[in-house]
Amino acid sequence: MTSFTDHVCAVCLALVATVATAADHPGQAIYREHCARCHADEGSGTEAVPAPLVGDLSVSQLAATIDETMPEDDPSRVTGEAARLVADYIHGAFYSAVARDRNRPARVELSRLTVRQYQNIAADLIADFRNPGPGPGGTRGLRGEYFQGRGFNSLVYEQIDPQVDFDFGVEGPDPERFEPDRFAIRWTGSIAPPETGTYEFVVRTGHSARLALNTAWYEPPLIDAFVKSGDGTEHRGSVFLLGGRAYPLRLEFSKANQGVDKTRHGPSVNASVSLLWKPPQGVLEPVPARCLSPHDAAQVFVLTTPFPPDDKSIGYERGSTVSAEWFAAATAASAETADYVLDHVEHLARTKRDTPDRAEKLKRFATSFAEKAFRRPLTEELRTLVIDRSFIDAPDLDTGLKRSLLLTLGSPRFLLREASSGVNDAFATAARLSFGLWDSIPDEPLWARAAKDQLATPEQVRAQAERMVNDRRTRAKVRDFLFAWLRIDQGREIVKDKAGFPEFSPEIAADMRTSLELFLNDVVWGQGGSDFRRLFTEEDVYVNGRLAPLYGAKLAAEAPFQRIRLDDGRRAGVLSHPYMASVLSYAGATSPIHRGVFLARSVMGNVLKPPQEAVAPLPPDLHADLSTRERVSLQTSAVACQTCHTMINPLGFALEEFDPIGRYRTTEKRGATAEPIDASGAYLPREGPKAVFRGARELAATIAGSRDAQEAFVQQLFHALVKQPMRAWGPDTLDTLRKQFTANNC
Repeated sequence: MTSFTDHVCAVCLALVATVATAADHPGQAIYREHCARCHADEGSGTEAVPAPLVGDLSVSQLAATIDETMPEDDPSRVTGEAARLVADYIHGAFYSAVARDRNRPARVELSRLTVRQYQNIAADLIADFRNPGPGPGGTRGLRGEYFQGRGFNSLVYEQIDPQVDFDFGVEGPDPERFEPDRFAIRWTGSIAPPETGTYEFVVRTGHSARLALNTAWYEPPLIDAFVKSGDGTEHRGSVFLLGGRAYPLRLEFSKANQGVDKTRHGPSVNASVSLLWKPPQGVLEPVPARCLSPHDAAQVFVLTTPFPPDDKSIGYERGSTVSAEWFAAATAASAETADYVLDHVEHLARTKRDTPDRAEKLKRFATSFAEKAFRRPLTEELRTLVIDRSFIDAPDLDTGLKRSLLLTLGSPRFLLREASSGVNDAFATAARLSFGLWDSIPDEPLWARAAKDQLATPEQVRAQAERMVNDRRTRAKVRDFLFAWLRIDQGREIVKDKAGFPEFSPEIAADMRTSLELFLNDVVWGQGGSDFRRLFTEEDVYVNGRLAPLYGAKLAAEAPFQRIRLDDGRRAGVLSHPYMASVLSYAGATSPIHRGVFLARSVMGNVLKPPQEAVAPLPPDLHADLSTRERVSLQTSAVACQTCHTMINPLGFALEEFDPIGRYRTTEKRGATAEPIDASGAYLPREGPKAVFRGARELAATIAGSRDAQEAFVQQLFHALVKQPMRAWGPDTLDTLRKQFTANNC
């Protein structure tokens, strides 16, 4: 029988053997002679090269890089077999993820809630005490009720209007059933914004209107222009909304004589009304039908307390630090949440102020609130601390409830995401599921399964995951992940040279972004089946009437977005999408470097060290006789650049057939002539032979079948869902998940 001591000794002996093997490695002597002066003996870095020598390149990729570029002062000194030996030593001693795990194992980090998690939980804590109402259904648009007269009493008919963007002329919606100057319309339903941020709403009309958004009928509307003064036709209001949720909406419009109700004099005037919005990364436009539903929705509590941004330095949001600013924001947020509860307590706790059982109902509400916030039932000790003591000496019931809420929201059991209870049971499983898919707390069905210990088998967990994945919150989280994966989550401004691209405008840029969002949504949730490879192999692009002329499609000027096969199938999903091509280009020229960095780092998952100094691109006018490919090759020809650009440039060159706004081309202007574009490229994977390709379609096929791309995507998705380092789950986790990914058709 092996004792624990024997086991520890065996581990120690294995470590000693590993170190001895590394010390005896023939590449170590070469490393110390040629590399250690810049990188230090253990790759920790020096003053000359402070960055640690770590990354994700394979031995073969490292060997190729060393062979061509190292040492920087004379790359000819370490080549061929010597480069391979050094690469093998570095990789096994301290460079690779496995080596880093051996030297300093990763672990699950104790972390606080991220800003997005706090906002989502606050909304869901309140929502759990409200009737959610019917689901969104398949119909899009708003429910329009058309009334005779200036009021909302004499209903003539109802219909579903996809958008509110009407010009009724002087006759009104139906001259046979309405007086041209005396009718009213009320649109009701809900609105589901795709992303989190501040939205500006505009009601454009010369008549009376008011817009209520996410408010009860008795609360002030967002826009109130029902009693008009002056000649203004645009009425504005801004509101912060969480993406992936439905908000109740009511818009009322009335055409009648202003002021005292009396007989109209003079000719009829034109009647029009439009509901527009400006999303966080968009331009002012009519609210699209895809974001509207004729079904009602419950009011949503949206936290407005500002938080300092979360750390995203390693590629995903994480709550790794608690600063004084974050703690102050969390304290203010708990007060805002508690005040909202007290303002709506009669509805949330289902009790009136004068009922004899009010104290009992408020304590029951506080208990349920705390359990939802802590993600598990209260122990007797916690119940005494958080509930009983809060009410026992309070001057009144409202004060007792507020004390309990503040204790709950200030507790580490609420604020800390990992290991807050120290128990790994069904409730911990439920919390991992809800945080992974929603960045929030378990809902009632998931809580009920946990309470019955029905999350113990893979089948039970899968059943809940499949239910939860269809929730709007999952769709919002997947959208945000994909935008972060593509590195466009910040909605960077796109500027293009007016002389070279006179058709380009902020509206075109906004349409491009919408087109990409519709494409991503279709790949993940559409009828074609959710398949990672389709992100690169799809030939269709979503185009509307405004984008169509730019890309050779024939659509009416007002045509909505629709899938169109452009350029005889030469498109390659996100690689050639107009928005991505525009973002990864300069104002007047393409940028193989930007495109190559995106592919090497985000898509293929390689670690690229930052350049030693910023280098401005060579302007085309300075070398008018050179192609973009030739200028980039000239600019990055230095040995110091080649360390990374031997990988970056060939990837970016393969996309040169798409110009700075994503239009397909076969030639590029060089001097006074147009010369054919060389779109050939290559990539050396971490395992296997070098891949050679020409153009976006061949590059896309390489990526779609690439183990590097699949690993990078799986790892980034894991980090986005779990917000923890994957290596903390063991060195084989990535390979296991990648194999499951490929076995399930990506």
